[in-house]
Amino acid sequence: MQQILTMLNSFFMTTFIDALLTMLFLFLLITLLKKLLIHIVLKYENDNQQIIIKLIKIGLNIVLILGICYQFTALKEIVKTLLTGGGVLALVLGLAAQEAVGNLVSGMMILFFKPFKVGDLIKTNNGLVGTVLDISLRHTVIKTYENTQIMIPNSEINKATLENVTAADFKGDFLILQISYESDLDLAISIIAEEIMKHPDFLDLRSAAEKTDGIPAVKVRCTNFLDSGIELKAALQSRSSAVGYAMLSDLRISIKKRFDEAGIVIPYPQVVIHQN
Repeated sequence: MQQILTMLNSFFMTTFIDALLTMLFLFLLITLLKKLLIHIVLKYENDNQQIIIKLIKIGLNIVLILGICYQFTALKEIVKTLLTGGGVLALVLGLAAQEAVGNLVSGMMILFFKPFKVGDLIKTNNGLVGTVLDISLRHTVIKTYENTQIMIPNSEINKATLENVTAADFKGDFLILQISYESDLDLAISIIAEEIMKHPDFLDLRSAAEKTDGIPAVKVRCTNFLDSGIELKAALQSRSSAVGYAMLSDLRISIKKRFDEAGIVIPYPQVVIHQN
């Protein structure tokens, strides 16, 4: 028995029993500290609670691992090198994991400087418009008007030019209409855009630079060639779902009246029967 203890003691800086008790104490201390800090974070309202909790868990887990490794004779020097050779370690990490570290640092910058938060409507310089769903250490998740989720690495979104439209209550909708193949396509697009821009509840999300450059507030797209006619789609924004619902109804009525005046036909399915 004494030989076994002697062999086990040789693996640790102190005795086997002392090292075991130290590691157990360290584990309990880190676990208690982790629960305490998470409790404090959850106690106060914060838009970035989840990312703060992730940082706490990662930091304390690293301390726990280093503390346990320090008890082993063979690992003590490695731990001391990691703690004292911070410059060399930073250089190695920078070269070996440049992208991962960049995303982590960018995520922390977004957390502390708060250019946007979960629920904000943001607009990037490459034309992406969407609502922020989540901000993690690696990426930011944005929900577009098409109801798709786009994950952007934090290093990229941190370098982008962003416009925070601050739109937790803003709602995006699509107005979808059809015209016949014989109707004037350009005139129909012009009428749709004019009626949308005239509506008092329509929100113009263009930046000052885009307005100066003459970029239209409404873009009407030709999205499909259907059996009965040409499908046209326009994206529009309002203050809320209820306002957007009423605005779409108003626009369908006003556009229908303008179409009738201009001789633009809204098609419907027709069946032609040939009888011998």
